Amino acid sequence: MSTSISTSSTSCSSPNFGIEIVDPASLRSDTIASLAVRTTEIPKDVVRQLLSPQVRCEQGFSSDPLAALIVELVKASRTNEMAASKVSEESDQAISSSLAISLRWIFRGEKNLGEPLISRIVLKALMPLYLAAGQGRVGNGVVDTFCLVRSSCMIAELDRLTLSQDMAEWLKEDSRLNVDPFESIPKSFRIALPRMADTFWNEIAAKSSGAMIANKLLDAAKLSAEKHRDWWSLSGQLCCNRAQITIPAELSVGVIAWDKLLDHWHRVSGVLSGATVCNKRKNASISSAEHLDSNAKASAIAAKVTETQLNSRAIKDTKKSKLENDKRFVEIRSARDPHLSSNLDQMLQQCRNDQGALSLIVVKKLGANVSAALQNWQSTFIEYMDTHGEATNVRGFISDDGELTLVFHDVDRAELAQWIRDSFGKFNNSNADSSLATTVAQPLVAGVAMVIAPSRSFKIDQLIQAAWRCLDGASTQGAGAVKTIEVY
Repeated sequence: MSTSISTSSTSCSSPNFGIEIVDPASLRSDTIASLAVRTTEIPKDVVRQLLSPQVRCEQGFSSDPLAALIVELVKASRTNEMAASKVSEESDQAISSSLAISLRWIFRGEKNLGEPLISRIVLKALMPLYLAAGQGRVGNGVVDTFCLVRSSCMIAELDRLTLSQDMAEWLKEDSRLNVDPFESIPKSFRIALPRMADTFWNEIAAKSSGAMIANKLLDAAKLSAEKHRDWWSLSGQLCCNRAQITIPAELSVGVIAWDKLLDHWHRVSGVLSGATVCNKRKNASISSAEHLDSNAKASAIAAKVTETQLNSRAIKDTKKSKLENDKRFVEIRSARDPHLSSNLDQMLQQCRNDQGALSLIVVKKLGANVSAALQNWQSTFIEYMDTHGEATNVRGFISDDGELTLVFHDVDRAELAQWIRDSFGKFNNSNADSSLATTVAQPLVAGVAMVIAPSRSFKIDQLIQAAWRCLDGASTQGAGAVKTIEVY
């Protein structure tokens, strides 16, 4: 064992003449890792995929429903990237297959922990990837997830080395059932799972003939204790089907469609549990009728997943057809359309008589493709805005570019801006599709112009031009931006 391992947790007031002090916990972790390497029972295919996640596995991708669910996660995290190339698609499939093989083994290999605890451990390992997918950015989601998976394998190794399942029973005690093993094990046994994992997998890689470690994916990610704690907290809330998710401040995540994330996790855990049940039945030899071939079982689960997705799409298509017949909208060519000016001029005159406030809101979706079906997203958005206050005539104007214009009377400008932001969040959670790839926040922006107690010389074109200038400013600022101005 190398003696060049150093740690910042041990200090020495006198010169060490180049001799680096080894932390006792690190030494213990390295020693146990080396022992585990000599007696490990991790299958060769799992070792191969964890060492080289980007190398295509021998198992066919299309036959594994778990891999298909994970590639949905990876693709969702690439939503804001340029169009995927054939190379990137093959890489995503290889990574997803590797992760699927590894998660199946963890779910089976750590069966002594019991399904509730092992499910939470697996979900925690997927949390970096889930959060990256929910925000439409790759980030370090894949790297961190593989780091957590490799470290989680060490729990099974520790349980096996105790020879009597003492570790599993200890972890399942009521006093620590909800404590992250990455926190409880180091405190009680002075064994750091990440350190043990680094040593274990490096020694495994050195022993594996021809095993090429993917440079980025097997880099030792330095995950802080805070991140471990936060991911464990989120996984616990999701496992308990919490309606309101408390997001740890340290994670600094944006708007996440937790209901879709939870739906995806239910499908993942269902596939994992189904595979476990299948193996138990096979080992017990209950009956020949129950001895389902693994491929047939996988196909049945895949068919169920496909059926769910088709049903979701059917619901969405039905909803869309209703929205296209929405009569609350008046179509205009642009902001300079005389029809818009004449309608708004009447509202301005009413506002002038009442000495009230008139606000004009313009909303658009960045990068949207204009189509004949203009009332696609606009109908959904106006419903959320209408829950805050009553838009005049509950009606909107839609330009040829798909811009949505709404009018509000006597609403504070700051309050109106917050209504719009709240509606952005509700709109992003309104998609009925269960696919996680659709949870990425839609790039909506808005411009707001307001006039209070307008004079007789005030022209409606001044309000219209101000609203569209704010919209241009919001578009420059980026998705979710709301720019407001008061016009005199």
